[in-house]
Amino acid sequence: MPTHKLSQEDLGKYMSEQYDFNETEKSRLMLMYKRSGIDFRHSCLPDFNAAEPIKKLFVDGREPGISERMHAFFEYAVPLATQAGMGALKDETPTHLISVSCTGMAAPGLDLMLVEAMQLPLNIHRSSVNFMGCYAYFHALKMADAFCSQHADAKVLIVGIELCTIHFNKIKDPDQIAANLLFGDGAAACLVSAQKPAVNQYFNIDSFYSKIVPQGKSDMAWRIDETGFLMTLSAYIPQLLKSAIHPIITEALQLKNKHIKDIEHWGIHPGGRKILDYLNEELGLTATDLRASYEVLKQVGNLSSVTLLFVLENIINREQYQPNQLCFAAGFGPGLTVETMILNATKHSV
Repeated sequence: MPTHKLSQEDLGKYMSEQYDFNETEKSRLMLMYKRSGIDFRHSCLPDFNAAEPIKKLFVDGREPGISERMHAFFEYAVPLATQAGMGALKDETPTHLISVSCTGMAAPGLDLMLVEAMQLPLNIHRSSVNFMGCYAYFHALKMADAFCSQHADAKVLIVGIELCTIHFNKIKDPDQIAANLLFGDGAAACLVSAQKPAVNQYFNIDSFYSKIVPQGKSDMAWRIDETGFLMTLSAYIPQLLKSAIHPIITEALQLKNKHIKDIEHWGIHPGGRKILDYLNEELGLTATDLRASYEVLKQVGNLSSVTLLFVLENIINREQYQPNQLCFAAGFGPGLTVETMILNATKHSV
């Protein structure tokens, strides 16, 4: 996580001032922040800390342009992504590198910057997943799984970095207000290997399944504007997912001859508290089944694509996660697209 840890209450106060709201509007906004299910978020920028009024990007209340935001992205993204990547690699030498980001793009891009920063082999196989939204890490894992299926010696390093707060925008639009309320910054990395790893706990990838929900294509979108990346987040998304998720999960499980009752752990992307509440109700889960998702949302907010790794880390580190228990992961993004993955965890003494 970046160094700037901010309470949701303080962020609400900051945002209410940026919008130049009247007192009634400020009260409504603060209520939204209070009910968000988020306690803290992190930012690579010092701009949002009222106790430390340093402005790095949003100087004098000015709306920075896209080039300024991209400059800020790479200034902060490379060291944070490198830290995550090195933590995942330990002493391994990767054969493949997949970089993931929806909040910053350039060419040469993050992949080449990481090769230099991490001193990776110059002949490493590189791929990038960009601008796919909150489900992007699922695609990186699919690619890594395919590489490992084709090459017995494959060791695929996936490094994701999302700096959502550089795209804060003062547009008085419900979608942008919702985006400013939900998203934070963070990085996550993992190593996907064709061989048994020398660690005492890890996930085995079983299968993937995805499906597009066409009626939601205008409810969740992500586009580039002159001033930055603008998010569309319709208030209808939780209800849309509630009606669509059960048959999609059923289809994914049927392909593996599994049933919802076979799932011991749920790694649902915490797109927002209401989404988790609706899915919990629709799937008939217990109060603790989505604990990992709620906990990650509470502690760091929505980190776009890399949130998945934070949720999976929360799950596998629980004492009650027993070997070979099934974990079902799901993420949602523009399209509207639902991505799912079935995993199981292995724990043993090295």
